[in-house]
Amino acid sequence: MAQRPDYDSAWKDTLSAYFPEFMQMLRPDTHAHIDWAYPPKFMDKELQALMRSTARGRRHVDKLVSVRMLDGQDKMLLIHVEIQTRCDSTFSARMFDYHIRLKSKYPGDRLLNLAVLTGQGGSRDEDSAERVSNLMSYAYQDEDCGLCFTFPVIWLEGWRPRMVELQKLAPCNPFAVIVLVQLEASALRLGPDRLARKIELVRHLEQWGFTRDNRRTLFRVIDAMLYLPDDLEPVFEAAVIQIEEEHQMTYVTSIERVRLKRERAEGLEEGLEQGREQGREQGLQKGKITGAAELLTTQITSKFGMLPDWAHARIVEADEVTLNQWALRILQAERLEDVFA
Repeated sequence: MAQRPDYDSAWKDTLSAYFPEFMQMLRPDTHAHIDWAYPPKFMDKELQALMRSTARGRRHVDKLVSVRMLDGQDKMLLIHVEIQTRCDSTFSARMFDYHIRLKSKYPGDRLLNLAVLTGQGGSRDEDSAERVSNLMSYAYQDEDCGLCFTFPVIWLEGWRPRMVELQKLAPCNPFAVIVLVQLEASALRLGPDRLARKIELVRHLEQWGFTRDNRRTLFRVIDAMLYLPDDLEPVFEAAVIQIEEEHQMTYVTSIERVRLKRERAEGLEEGLEQGREQGREQGLQKGKITGAAELLTTQITSKFGMLPDWAHARIVEADEVTLNQWALRILQAERLEDVFA
């Protein structure tokens, strides 16, 4: 069973850590008119209090940020950011509701309501598939009274044809990494391809020249968004340990998570008779070895074709650590013999 994705926490952490970079990449015109010498002020508590009556059942991320502009006016710009997978039936009306409430609460400040849609599909027509940003609207007409509210929407899927550009932007803007990870998470199914891409992105963090703190922050996002099924977690853990040793850098988040999960599982065994506990542990260990062997066999047949008898014999005799090491090698192996070298 795969762990549940923690997109909400990942996106909240991302906006808090990289809000200027977020604006630079997705709203460059607005970014150019903000005085970044004054740190952005995050007003999440104010936003939650304002929208408390509509918060129940939400499945999206909201941020309210106050920034100072360069035009010399005393008025601040409030930027409300909503991030969700795709449009739903209440999307435009909800953005209008935010706008009205915020404008009523802060009448003296300028206001930008910005939506970011992260998932594939949505309500766009095919002709707009390559657009990154456009406007959506909410309108109503009652008798002779009416209103039309427009707001900008960023479609992250519009970046998919520009993946090479994102990789070039990554060393200069860490938010480009976030977009890359989100696009991979939307496209890759759970399995070896996702594992390989996740390991590759972790390796890139060093190659792109990020500071230690940035690497740890981005690692947490990669780990949360590109979640893996339980049988692939040991392979990823082994890869992270190898990367840590190569670059003398500790990415503790994923390893701690895996260890805590194992400790919780072991805690469930407390109170049972010693004999039953030992038997269960032996069964679990055997199951892990069997699962690792099946995974490696699937990877080999997918990449090199039918498994030869000599390779099958090596797999049957191997322990869990060895199987995980071979599963890691196959990601870069050009010949079957390289896996077992």
